Amino acid sequence: MRSALLPLSLLALLAACAPIGRQDFAPAPVAPDTADLAAPEAFSGRIALFTIGADAGDVAAPVKAGVSRALKIKPDASFEVRATCPAGLAPDAAAACLSGLGAEAGMVADDIEAAGVPASRLLLTARAEGDTQQILVFVK
Repeated sequence: MRSALLPLSLLALLAACAPIGRQDFAPAPVAPDTADLAAPEAFSGRIALFTIGADAGDVAAPVKAGVSRALKIKPDASFEVRATCPAGLAPDAAAACLSGLGAEAGMVADDIEAAGVPASRLLLTARAEGDTQQILVFVK
């Protein structure tokens, strides 16, 4: 009789225990804080759709493909093409840098317009920001 009580008591003890679950390992999971991410700060809360280097060459096909995808998600999307030069340059050097990128940024804007975006929803800007010479394309 004693040998029969031991397995029954072990079975009753196991039945009283709750199975291990998700709450045992992370009772209150913490979501990542977007303030810790560098990209939203770098683009004032926006992330660039494209980042095009100064020596990228012909980018018409990838720009058209990316713009088409963005328009499928939001048909009335507007785009900003921003030419950027490194911050901290002398004013004359920054002006020369931005004027050199202006033609390439204009070609990117033309490619976006050729992809079906009307000129009224396209903005072309230039700024001295960041640490590299590049063209950024934002979607609004």
